[in-house]
Amino acid sequence: MEAMNTALSQQWDLDSIYSGGEQSESLRKHIQDLNDQIPDLQQRMKEWSSITEMKNIILDLQDIMIHAFHVDEFCICLASQDTKNQDAAKWMDKSQQLKTNVEALKIELDQLFKSLSESDWNELLNQEELQTIRPFLHRQREKTDDQALQPIEDSINQLSINGITGWEDHYEQLFHDLRVPIDNEDLSINQAIIRSMLDPDRETRKRVAEQVHEVCKSHADVFASIFNHFAGFRLDTYRLREWSEVQIELFEKNKISSAAVEAMMQSIQNHQEKVQAFLKRKAHVMGLDKLSYYDLHLPAFSTKANVTYEEAATIIQNQFASFSEKMGSLAETAFHNHWIDAEARKTKAFGGFCASIPLKGESRILVTFENNYHDLVTLAHELGHAYHNSVLQPLPGFAQETGTGLAETASTFAENLVLDAAKQKADDLDEELALLEMQISTAIKYITLIPSKYDFERQFYKRRSAGKLTADELKELMIETEQKWTNDGLSDYDGYSWMTIPHFYDSEQSFYNIPYTIGYLFSNGLYSLACQEGFQNRYEELLAHTGSLTMDELADTFLDEDIASHTFWDRAIEPVMSAIDEFLEKTKKA
Repeated sequence: MEAMNTALSQQWDLDSIYSGGEQSESLRKHIQDLNDQIPDLQQRMKEWSSITEMKNIILDLQDIMIHAFHVDEFCICLASQDTKNQDAAKWMDKSQQLKTNVEALKIELDQLFKSLSESDWNELLNQEELQTIRPFLHRQREKTDDQALQPIEDSINQLSINGITGWEDHYEQLFHDLRVPIDNEDLSINQAIIRSMLDPDRETRKRVAEQVHEVCKSHADVFASIFNHFAGFRLDTYRLREWSEVQIELFEKNKISSAAVEAMMQSIQNHQEKVQAFLKRKAHVMGLDKLSYYDLHLPAFSTKANVTYEEAATIIQNQFASFSEKMGSLAETAFHNHWIDAEARKTKAFGGFCASIPLKGESRILVTFENNYHDLVTLAHELGHAYHNSVLQPLPGFAQETGTGLAETASTFAENLVLDAAKQKADDLDEELALLEMQISTAIKYITLIPSKYDFERQFYKRRSAGKLTADELKELMIETEQKWTNDGLSDYDGYSWMTIPHFYDSEQSFYNIPYTIGYLFSNGLYSLACQEGFQNRYEELLAHTGSLTMDELADTFLDEDIASHTFWDRAIEPVMSAIDEFLEKTKKA
C-alpha cells in the first residue's frame, strides 16, 4: 500500500449515526421507542405460556438490548468530543436510565430461566433461532445460582442509580473540578498529572507532582468518603447475594476462571526481578540513583522521528493488511469514512477509546494524535478494537458480550503488529532503544503497575468489609502495596493514586484494572502464534467466539492451552523478558 498524499480528516462523523448531535430528534425518538417497548415486554414475561413465547421474548429482549447499547455508545461519543457540553451530559443521563431499564429486563429473564423445569429448559435450548446464543443461555442459567431473589435483584438494580452509579457520578464531577495551580495557571487534575509524568524537566515533574499531591491531600477526606460508600454499596450487594468472594463479579464479567487469574498472578510475580533490573538500569541512564513514581512514564530514550497522521494511517493499514486482508480493509475504511476523532482539543475527553456502533456495523474512535510513535501505537490499539467489533457485530446481541479482558485481546494484538513495524524501521541505536523502551514500559504497566493496583484493591475490599478506611489508611495501603511490587525500588510513591485512577470507581466493573493485564497477556500469547500458517483464520474465529466462550474455553478450543496453568502465562511474558534482556545488553555502556 503506498503512502497517502492527501490530508486525512481528523474529525469523526457522528451525524451519520444520529443527525443533529445533541439536538437530534432521531436520537430522542429512538430512546423513547425503546422505553415504550419495555413495559410490554415486562408484561409478556409475566404472562408467557409456551416455550415458543419464551423464545420470542429472548429474541425481542436481545433486540432492545443491542439498540440500547448502540444509543449508549453514541451518547458516550457525543459527551466525549466536548466534555463541557451540558446537553450531551443530559443524553448520558437518559441513556443511563435506559440501560437500567434494560438491565431490569435481563434480571427478570434470568429469574425466568431459574424457574424452568429441566425438560422446558432443554426444549428452549433446542429452538433453532437460539443456537448461536446457547453458550450465553447456559451461562445465564448457571449465573442465577449466584443471584438473589428477583425482588432483591430488581431493588439492587433500581437503587444503583442513586447508589453506586450516583457515587461514581459524584466522584467524576468532583475529580474533574479539581484544579492544580502551576505557574500562575490553574490546570485540570488530568493536565497536571500528565505534566508530572511527561514534562522533560525533572524538577518541573517533581514540582508538579508535589502540587498534585497537595491538592489531593486537601480533598482526600471527601474522596475517601466516596470510595468507602462506593465500595460499601458493592459489598452490601454481595452480601444480599450471599457471595463469600468479592472477586466473583470479576471472574463472571471477564469470563475467566479464578484458577486462571491466580496462575497469571503467580507467573507475573515470578518475573518481577527482571522488571526491577530494567527500572534500575533506566534510573542509571537518566542519571538517578532511583526512579520516583513521576519518572516511570518519561522515556529515558526518546524517538526523534515525527509521524504525521497520514503516515500513521499508511503504517497501520500496511501492517494490518500484512497479517490479514480483512484487518487492512477495516483500517482503510476507518480512516477514510470518518470513524476517528484524532484532533488535539482542550475540551475533548482525556485518553482514547473505541465505541461500537452495532446498528450501522461501524465503530468510532477517540484519540489525541500529536505526531509521535506513542500516538501511532495508541491509534493501532483502538483500531484493533474496531476490528474486533467488526467480527462480532454480525452476530446476535447476546453473542457479542465480551468482558474487558477479552475485549483487550484484539487491541493489544494490533498494537504489537504496529510496534514491531516501527522497531524494524529504526535507523539508529537511540531510535531502536526508544521503541524498545516503549514496548517494555507498556508491558510494565500491565505486569507490575496494574497488578499492584489489583493487590491494593483486594486488600482494600477485605478491610472495608470490617469498616471504613480513612484517607491516611488508604494512602498507607497504596504505598505499602506499591513498595512490595517494586521491591522498594522507587525513591517516592504516589499514595493518592486511589483517588486519581477512575477505574477504581467504575460501577459496572469491579476490579476494573486487572482485566487489562489479563487481556494484554492473553493477546501476547496469541501474538506468539501469529507467524503460524493459517493462524489468521483461527484468530478471526477465536475473536468471533469471544462473546460466547470463556477465556479458558477459547484457549482450550483454539490454542490447545490450559490457562489455569502458569505455563501459558510464562510464555506470554517471555517476549517482555527478552526485550528487557536486549535493553540491558544495549545499554551496558550508557
